[in-house]
Amino acid sequence: MVYIILRNAFWTQIIIIIIIIIIIIIIIIIIIIIIIIIIIIITIIISSTAVIPKSLPQSLKRLNLHPNTYIKMQKSVILGTCSIVGNI
Repeated sequence: MVYIILRNAFWTQIIIIIIIIIIIIIIIIIIIIIIIIIIIIITIIISSTAVIPKSLPQSLKRLNLHPNTYIKMQKSVILGTCSIVGNI
């Protein structure tokens, strides 16, 4: 009887260790996914805020728009990107 209890306790410990290892692996995978998403979002934001055509100020002037309209355009791109990412 004691042998069966000890044997069950051994297997219980093994199962607990396996569950802990699985939880650690899942946490690592989640962290990796979060890092990848952050890198993608930062790349999109940098590209949307830093890259504008050289002719944009001239085009805005031709359309009789305020010269700083591109700032609002960049903000809308960022908000749109956040909305798309939020829907995923």
